[in-house]
Amino acid sequence: MRLFLAESCEDAPADLLLEVWRWWDGSFSHPDRPRSHPNFPRAGLLRYSADSSGRMRRLVLDDPEATPADVARLARDPEAEVRRRAAEDSRLSPADAVRLLNDPDSHVCGIVVRNPRLPARVLAGLLHDRDTASSASANPAIPVPVLYRLLAAAEAPRR
Repeated sequence: MRLFLAESCEDAPADLLLEVWRWWDGSFSHPDRPRSHPNFPRAGLLRYSADSSGRMRRLVLDDPEATPADVARLARDPEAEVRRRAAEDSRLSPADAVRLLNDPDSHVCGIVVRNPRLPARVLAGLLHDRDTASSASANPAIPVPVLYRLLAAAEAPRR
């Protein structure tokens, strides 16, 4: 019953949604529920920064009071899911973004290459590396003229 309410009921209470979040990631029909639910709490999530559950620590960055220091701490979390959430955060420092490029979890690396906080010289290096160029080309910090040059180079016949 709780799952049905979290998934389908627009009036589901915040405490129920938070409870369901502890164990449910969502379904194909309702991806990212209950976190994407309009009643899911945003304020007060900083209290989970030291929670034993990585799922709950991930929520810290949804709190409007979360700071870049919170992002930096979670970028060093022992759980990959928490580091992955920090890797996509716009408050991630350039230094932490560069450090996460060497994360042992490939999903964290795949996300951080698209973080616009990566320094331009690092992003340029990723674009020139065959292993990372495809992912790095999705980084929103790449200026449009550079994207056009990349596309033109990709279309050019190889010698």
